[in-house]
Amino acid sequence: MRILWSSVSPFIGSGYGSQTNIATRKLRELGHDVAILCHAGITGAKTEWGDIPLYPNNYPGNYGTAAAPATYHDFNADLLITLVDIWVMGQMDPTLNWCPWMPIDHNPIPPLVLKTAQQCPGIIKPIAMSKFGMKQLEDKGVDSYYIPHTVNTKLFKADTVSRARGRDRYDWGEDTFVIGCVATNQAERKNWNVMMQAVAKFEKMHPGKVVFYMHTRLEDSMGLNLRELKEHLGMNEYVRAPSVTQMEIGIPENIMAATYNVFDVFLLPSKGEGFGIPYIEAQATGVPVIMTKCTGHEELMGGGWFIENLRKEWSGQGSWRFDCDVDEVVEKLELAYQAKKSGEIVEIGKKAVAKAMEYEEEYIYSTYWPSVLADIEKKLKEPRNMEGVQKWRLAFVPQSIVPRKVLDLGCGLTIPYKPYLAHLGDYVAVDNRANGTNGIIKADAHKLPFRDNEFGFLWCSEMLEHCDKPEVVVREAKRVSKHGVIMFSTPKNGAFFLDPGHKTVDPRKVAYSEMGTGDGILIW
Repeated sequence: MRILWSSVSPFIGSGYGSQTNIATRKLRELGHDVAILCHAGITGAKTEWGDIPLYPNNYPGNYGTAAAPATYHDFNADLLITLVDIWVMGQMDPTLNWCPWMPIDHNPIPPLVLKTAQQCPGIIKPIAMSKFGMKQLEDKGVDSYYIPHTVNTKLFKADTVSRARGRDRYDWGEDTFVIGCVATNQAERKNWNVMMQAVAKFEKMHPGKVVFYMHTRLEDSMGLNLRELKEHLGMNEYVRAPSVTQMEIGIPENIMAATYNVFDVFLLPSKGEGFGIPYIEAQATGVPVIMTKCTGHEELMGGGWFIENLRKEWSGQGSWRFDCDVDEVVEKLELAYQAKKSGEIVEIGKKAVAKAMEYEEEYIYSTYWPSVLADIEKKLKEPRNMEGVQKWRLAFVPQSIVPRKVLDLGCGLTIPYKPYLAHLGDYVAVDNRANGTNGIIKADAHKLPFRDNEFGFLWCSEMLEHCDKPEVVVREAKRVSKHGVIMFSTPKNGAFFLDPGHKTVDPRKVAYSEMGTGDGILIW
């Protein structure tokens, strides 16, 4: 296949950047043609990264949705894979074949994330990056693939030479307890506030024995001023961090792998993660981790300690993230400190490495990706499921009905119009493809199992063009409902031929009006 990958550029030193770097190269090795739409990191003109075309995003803050259609067609793509939060992608062109590789970092799944996954008509099938995320989607009736993120265990591995060199460089002997964290400084999701307070309190218990390495931008317009915070907490003597220039240029992966090796423990009490790549990178180098026991990173623990006494924190996404107590983080740091003194930390580190190997790069790209892409390729040859809400159609939904019972005929497996119809009264959904989820009744629209005038209103959107005998369906619809609206695509609609399952509704058999959109409409 020809795959357009949309995420940050492969040069950006973030989780998305590293996974874009890995994935696009590996997909090439699997025999696919790949290009990257860089929604961050590149502007200006199209360029190349080896044999992979790089398309710029010249629409700041747009996450690639505006540039995707032109880029998709210029590359002659068969498939678009996006690696970014799905809730920012709701305006994606529905005619593109789209598989979002998506994080879910709240519990439960935020409403806008769920709505986008359910109602964007171009989505072939989402790809969850954690088992937690897959379960969240499944609980809401959304089928998804599961492909986790990966780590290069040939690079990220326990290395005594790197450890010794790193500690010698800074004159840290083995009696120095090095706490490390690798995380962004944006919107306080990584919980730098609690983290730094905990380290400051822990250092007072072991004065002169602790170093805290913070791999982040100490000052970020989207986060906290961590430079001020460390000064306020009196941490200047034992905190180390890359310079602004180093962070801007980007630190090579081999240097990052060597840096992890210097740590005694990795600390990141994040309030929620879609995956949590640094947890796996740290464990791959044999470093135990301290993490909050929540969302997607809970399944990543191999060797280390969970922070379990969590407080729910309502976020702007309309769901829960999870904060923790400073004192419990201090307790976990002390457990790690004592484990190092006793030598127990060596065995804990071995368990950490074993967990990281489950996400080994070669294993993930030989085990998960080929079967998923083969299934996607199969789906691309099937009729498109263009389920979704076209907002202009909502003008035809009444404010009230009598009797207060509404039938959504040909509702679709994701029942996208339910939120806009349920206020009318008892909501009944019918689709001949019903599979037992979402309370949908499986029935043939040519012979509906309802009484005459049982419903006050019938809604039927983009279904009539799939029927063998549209005139019979219309007759049945008018029989069971006092009022109703049926809208359907005709050949004058540009999207009509996207789905080979569409049939032309014969105006000699069904008398309908034609709208400027190229759709037909019946109202009674």
